[in-house]
Amino acid sequence: MNRTLKIAALQKRMGSFISPSDFGELRRQGVEVACLPEYFFVPNDARRLVEAASQRGEILERLGEYSRELGGLLVGGTLVEEESGRFYNACHVFDDGKHLGVYRKMHLTSPEREAGLTPGEGSQVLRVRDFNLGLLICADVLYLESFRQIATLKPDLIAIPTDSPYREDDTVERKFARDQDIFVTGARLAHAYVLKTCGIGSLLGHKLQGRSLISGPEEVLARVAPGDELKEQILIALIDLDSI
Repeated sequence: MNRTLKIAALQKRMGSFISPSDFGELRRQGVEVACLPEYFFVPNDARRLVEAASQRGEILERLGEYSRELGGLLVGGTLVEEESGRFYNACHVFDDGKHLGVYRKMHLTSPEREAGLTPGEGSQVLRVRDFNLGLLICADVLYLESFRQIATLKPDLIAIPTDSPYREDDTVERKFARDQDIFVTGARLAHAYVLKTCGIGSLLGHKLQGRSLISGPEEVLARVAPGDELKEQILIALIDLDSI
């Protein structure tokens, strides 16, 4: 029997929450894995990323509650956490209330480095239920070596919490070309599916666009329509893990 999996990108407004109606829809659709955006819990009035580190305990508690409400795996976007005086952009994973593991972003953006964040070390793949869940974060995907490196750990699905900056002069053609060059190519290099989740609204005063998508090694399976990139969306797809 093939292993099939219903997965969802929860394209949500930054600093918001998952509503009861969202959970109802996810359960109705039979979603087993859901992913939140990068920096989802950073409050709208935050001026510096490192300020959000004080909320780590509260955020982890909320993620545990969210995963219990979902009754499945929740890739908790990312949060800022401090360890030994260093700050990291970290993605935590929960399964029905149980904390499974964490991945820290390896390839930081210039603003993240300027904000005082430290890059993580190494790829992360978690064995969850009956499949391997890989984790990358946003700018990691700009380096195809990230996909080659994680491929050695044999992921079935790679979840990628992301923030995509709004570009006034961007075109649909350029957006779709980037999707092909980065995410379809990345899925092919890693021999895995890709679940990319973007936030909407703004982060530290910078406007975002929701470019969430789900891809396989051959093509994009589902994406938020260009006209809906500034709206909250739940993007769902059924994937066959044994087809790759």
